[in-house]
Amino acid sequence: MKKTSLLLLFILLTAQLVQAQFIRFGAKAGAGFTRAYGDDGSSDVINSLAGFHGGLIGSYEFVSRLAVQAELLYDQKGFTYDGYPINPTEALIDDHRLHYITLPLMLKIQKGGLFAQGGPYVGYLLAETTKVNIIDLAEANEPEPTILADYPLSLNDFERWDYGYTVGVGIQLDSGLFMSVHNFGGFKSFSKELDQKNFGFKLSVGYLLAPRLP
Repeated sequence: MKKTSLLLLFILLTAQLVQAQFIRFGAKAGAGFTRAYGDDGSSDVINSLAGFHGGLIGSYEFVSRLAVQAELLYDQKGFTYDGYPINPTEALIDDHRLHYITLPLMLKIQKGGLFAQGGPYVGYLLAETTKVNIIDLAEANEPEPTILADYPLSLNDFERWDYGYTVGVGIQLDSGLFMSVHNFGGFKSFSKELDQKNFGFKLSVGYLLAPRLP
């Protein structure tokens, strides 16, 4: 009798786990603010830069309310120089924008309509569209300082691979619509010569399709 009860319990638990497993696909997009941190990034004259992100989502729920979520995103990162001194007489201004393909892999825990998720990410630098200029340091606080020259940069000045962490919270409706906010930080400098790592916050809206059984 005892063995029969244990067998029935095992069958019921197995059936429950199988029933809980499903796959969902979707998409997300949003905006955020990024900046640099590190020995050459944490400065009052290096400020946040607004950027866009968007891409595809795949989520596999292997236990009820517990899932692994992978994303494939186009991701803009970077920062703004706001009178960053490079020598006693000159400084840098304007945008420093980097364009990545990013793959976050996160563990997602959901309770009701609320969820939390976090995990590592890896990114590959596709392009850089910097508009950095050199000005007279004495004019760093002027609204329209005189541009002395361009500050040339190319992909060869940056590391192509980026990796770090991402954590976030959000709310998801039964319809599949969701909104989330994430913090991310890089573990590796994106500059080959300076200690500057990616850091920022992102606000996203997205949609997950109805579940599909694996």
